[in-house]
Amino acid sequence: MNIDEMNLEQITARLAELDEEVRAATEAEVVNKAAEEKTELLTRKAELDNLEQRKQTALDITSGKITPKIIEERKEDKPMEFENMTRDEILAAPEYRSAWLKTLQGKELNETEKRAYNSTVSSHAIPTETSGVFFDKMTKIAPMLNEITLLHVAGNVKFVTEGTRNAAAKHTELNAEDPAADTIASVELGAYEYMKLISISKTAQAMTVDAFEGWLVNMLAEDIAIAIEDAIINGDGEGDPKGVEKANTWTNNTNGIDYGDAVTYDDILDLIALLPARYDGNAKFLMNKKMFYQHIAKVRDAEGDPIVVKDFSAAIPLRILGYPVIISDKVADNAAYLGDFKKVVGNMPLDMQVASAENFRSAAVDYRGLCAFDCDIALADAFVKLFT
Repeated sequence: MNIDEMNLEQITARLAELDEEVRAATEAEVVNKAAEEKTELLTRKAELDNLEQRKQTALDITSGKITPKIIEERKEDKPMEFENMTRDEILAAPEYRSAWLKTLQGKELNETEKRAYNSTVSSHAIPTETSGVFFDKMTKIAPMLNEITLLHVAGNVKFVTEGTRNAAAKHTELNAEDPAADTIASVELGAYEYMKLISISKTAQAMTVDAFEGWLVNMLAEDIAIAIEDAIINGDGEGDPKGVEKANTWTNNTNGIDYGDAVTYDDILDLIALLPARYDGNAKFLMNKKMFYQHIAKVRDAEGDPIVVKDFSAAIPLRILGYPVIISDKVADNAAYLGDFKKVVGNMPLDMQVASAENFRSAAVDYRGLCAFDCDIALADAFVKLFT
């Protein structure tokens, strides 16, 4: 259908389709065509929105709901005073974002973009909006980033949390009491770098700023997020972050259940029983898709009802006996964890950094994504494991 013949509903639907196409695209030509169509659709949408607004205003005036006012206002366009803005304000400015992305593309900047990009406080850091897009993409690809306690503290950090807590004691009036033997636990986090390097021909210069940002996020953020999630789950703490698998040495009927050949209802109940009650409020199951559908989803309770319930109104729709289920490909086959994943403490001292360099011999441009991350287990007894 011709864009000029489309209504607002059709344009909105097509824009959503284009966003999906761009996310899935692997070729620059597809992205470029989608970007051109999106520009035309947005122009037409603005025209229709303006027409609808004028139409509604006319109806309101006719019905007496509003009184027409004639306002004449003239003001001269004033240039942005980047020299008087803080670093955060500059990084959040649309002009800086477009300048940062166009610089990566090798495009020429206009005068306003040059002043924003070369301001003394910008440091050519990633724009606020683009940084948010990167992190949103990473949490969608690696949901464990949303489940752990994630800090954003520059440099090394020591995180203190409660350890052993003793019950309050009954006090006899006027008697002196000794302090409770409570303890604290702490984790010290450093920074391990995670990097992804991709190369693309100079056709990246032909993309619009928005299309280029989407392509860059898809190409760099996804693989880095997957590597970080693998560390959160499987990292051994020896030269890399320490993950859930290394929280304990797993022992049957102590901090785990060996289910043998097939998972039974009793195995699930026994596993839940091993988790201290104080962690129940935040407890979730964690396993891969194969474990969930081949072993867990088939289990029935004593009445023959499935133990898995789907609640699509919830943020995490899959539940096992009330506990939400997180699915991750990074969990090993035939294993599942139950625990409070907030007791995994992570730090991302360095947000995603992006740099580019032109490869003279291949006439291509290399793009490098880099971020830093570390994690550790604050309380080991916050996790139990189902294994065989």
